[in-house]
Amino acid sequence: MRRKKKMSNRKKVMITFIIAMVVWIFIFYLYTTYQNIEINPSNYETTKTQSTLKEQTVESVEENSQTVADSLEETTKKVVGISKLKNTGSSILSNNTESELGLGTGVIVTDDGYILSNEHVTGAKYSKCYITLENGNNYDGTVVWSDSNLDLSITKINAKNLEYATLGNSSQIRVGETVYAIRKSHSDLNLEER
Repeated sequence: MRRKKKMSNRKKVMITFIIAMVVWIFIFYLYTTYQNIEINPSNYETTKTQSTLKEQTVESVEENSQTVADSLEETTKKVVGISKLKNTGSSILSNNTESELGLGTGVIVTDDGYILSNEHVTGAKYSKCYITLENGNNYDGTVVWSDSNLDLSITKINAKNLEYATLGNSSQIRVGETVYAIRKSHSDLNLEER
C-alpha cells in the first residue's frame, strides 16, 4: 500500500513538472514572439486649417431643394407595394391576421421586372407575392433569390419597359449626407428625411 502511495505521489510530481514545463515553454514562446514585433511610432503633426463654407443664397437653396424634390418624385415612381399571404391556417377566422399577411415595399431595379425588397416581406425563394406599381397596375411576382441572413430578396414580375431605380455605390456615401427613406403605404406615399 505504501508503495502504491509512493507511485501515486511520484505521478503527481511528474505531472506537475510536465505542466510547469509546458507553461514555461508557452510563456517563453509568447515573449520571444512579441519581442520581435516592431512598432513604428509616427510623429503625427497637427496643423490648423481654416475652412470656409460656401455662401448659400436663397436662390441656391431653392435650386438644390428643387433638385432633391425632383429626385424624390422620380424615385417614388420606381417604388412598388408588395403583399404576400403567408400561412392562412385551417380556419378563415384568425386572431393574428397581421402576422399572416406580409405587407411592404420594394424598388424596381431593372426595366424587365426585377424588384429588390426584404425577404420578410416577399417570403423565401420561389414564394409568390402580389406587386402593385405606382400607376396602380397589379402583377403576380415570384421570388427568384432570397437571403434570410441579409433579409433581402429579388422578385420577378412579367412586365417590360418599366422605370427602374439606378443603384448607387455605398462606399461613396459620406458622413453628414442627407438620406431619404421612401415608404409606400396603401393610401399614400410617405417620405422621411434621415
